[in-house]
This record gives sequence, structure tokens and C-alpha cells, in this order.
Amino acid sequence: MTIPPSLRRRRSLRWLVPFGVAGVAVILGTGAFSTGGGPDSATLPNMSPAALLAQVRNTDVTSFSGTVVSHIALGLPQLPNIGAAADDTSLATLLSGSHTLQLWYGGVDQQRIALLGATDETDIFHNGRDLWQWSSANHTAKHVVLPAEHDAHPVSTATALTPAELARRAIAEVNPTTRVAVGPTHTVADRAAYDLVLTPRTSVSKVGSVHIEVDGKTKVPLGVQVYARAAASPAIDVAFTSVHFGAQSDRNFEFTPPPNATVHAGGPPAPAGRSSTSAEPSASGSGWTRVVSLAADKGTIRMFGHGVLQKATTPVSGTWGEGQLFESTLLSVLVTRDGRIFAGAVEPALLYAAAAK
Repeated sequence: MTIPPSLRRRRSLRWLVPFGVAGVAVILGTGAFSTGGGPDSATLPNMSPAALLAQVRNTDVTSFSGTVVSHIALGLPQLPNIGAAADDTSLATLLSGSHTLQLWYGGVDQQRIALLGATDETDIFHNGRDLWQWSSANHTAKHVVLPAEHDAHPVSTATALTPAELARRAIAEVNPTTRVAVGPTHTVADRAAYDLVLTPRTSVSKVGSVHIEVDGKTKVPLGVQVYARAAASPAIDVAFTSVHFGAQSDRNFEFTPPPNATVHAGGPPAPAGRSSTSAEPSASGSGWTRVVSLAADKGTIRMFGHGVLQKATTPVSGTWGEGQLFESTLLSVLVTRDGRIFAGAVEPALLYAAAAK
């Protein structure tokens, strides 16, 4: 079975990803998500877990639009606003609290995400080789012309927090360490939906379960909920409140900066203490026990050791050295004194083991 283009893995454009999204990305990449409640009012034909998985992986829907509401409660401390306007439509704010997104999907070369605030919005437009990020709060646009061989579906903080992307990352990790079941049907965005439930078979993962609400007709994921072990409420809850399937107008993906807007071409300079040739994150383990590691810039080390994040962390040490540990019900992050970050939806012992390597 092959995953359709709308759900395939894409490399992220790191200049669009604000500080702190690594915490969410780690969870998304572990193959651990769970869905919860909702009225059991929808009636659909019975499907086996294997059959439902196959249909989700092979859905041929290429165009849709809708409104998505996200509720994120990872237990992260208040993060400083780095490189973004101090408003409720900064992409960094997606890491906590409740937010409303409008989404347009016209295929692998056309996507648009709008993060809506009370008076402002941030938009990401991907149209062929043009990639724009627009902030109405500070009247600023960023523009990148993608190379001819670019990834067809660039992933930013916003696109990573859509039901389809969350579900894709979870389903990609389904293996013998995962129990797969189909729960009672639900109604999501006024559509009947199956409840595909993924549960880890290991106790070292912090994830208790992942529920993926799958549209009964199109087999497109309409919602995803991620629960920590023994948690009564989800740490991540992202779902459509309205959705429309069908062809999208090209004008939805076109962007022209307004008069007097400030336009930045290309990506910004590399963060302080880090060169533009920094290595990509690497991973050890797999599925529910995956640990992601990457180099920490000097600013991040200071924030964890002596700055705004110190009160939320605990000093730790081992054969791997010394560092600071942040731990919530769903996420563990280790920042070592020698400049390494290890993170995962796992118990801290797995981070220490990865650091010792």
C-alpha cells in the first residue's frame, strides 16, 4: 500500500519553524496519538482496523478547505517570543492554548494556512515554487522561491498541526508495537467519522493512545487527539469544525504583498551560535520510543541553564555528562551542558541512554 501524495513525508523549511516547535514535532514523529470523545451519533458500516488503515493511506482526495480548531496542552513553560511579533497570531503561539486555523488544500503544490487572531492573522501560502509567510500584525511578508526540485509540500509549524499531517505521522509508525482498533463512530464537522485508535504496547512511552477521526466517505482524517498515559483529557486535540471537499480556486493560493508592506526575500540568517550548515536532527529508536537529537545553540543552552526556562527544569547528570531536564506528562527534553538536545514522548531514561551514545 502506498501513501498518497497528500500524506507523504516532506522536509520542513526551518526558517518557518519558530523556537519550541521541536517539542510538538517530536511527539508527531513518534507514532503516538489518541482520539477521545464525541457523541456516538454517526452510523457507518463496520470496518476492520486493517481495512480502515488501508483506506486512509490510499485516499485519493486532493482538494478541500475548512476551519480547524486546535487545543494544545504540552505542559511547556512560557517561551520567549523569538523572531516573531508579540501577538496571538505568532506561529510560536500554536504550541499552547486554543487556536483557530483556516485551511485550503489544492494538491501537493498548493496549500494555504491562516492562523486567526482577534484582530490579526498570519498566513502561509504555497503555490508552486512560491512560498510566502504574511503577518498582518507587523505588516511583514517573507518570500522564498523554492528550487525546482523542492519538496512538494513544505511543512511549517501550522501545517504540522493539521489533522491530515498529525494522522500521517501517527499512521506511518504503525507496527507490531502498536495495538490498532476501531472505536465507536463519531460526528466531526457534521460528518460521520470512524474512530481509529492507536495504543502503544510499551510502558516507556509517555503516550497513552491516539485517536484519529476518519471521514466515513472520503477517508480523510478530520481530527486527532493525543493522550498521555492515564490522562483524562488530551494533550493535543486538533479537529475540523467545518470542511468542504472539492476543487479550490487558484486565487486562494496567490499572494501579493499589500502596499507599504515590508518584504524579506529568502530565509533569515542562521540563529546565533549556529551556522547555516548545521546538521539536521537525527533519531534513535523508532515508533513510540523514538528520541530526536540535535545541536543546541548557545542561546538555548543559556535559557535552560540560567535563563527563563531554568525554573521549569531539573539539573541532571550521568555518564553522558551534565544538563537540564524538562519533563511533562507527554514530553521529555534534555539539554546537555556540551550543547546537545534530546527530546521524545518517552521516559527520561531513554534520553539519557541516547545521550550516552
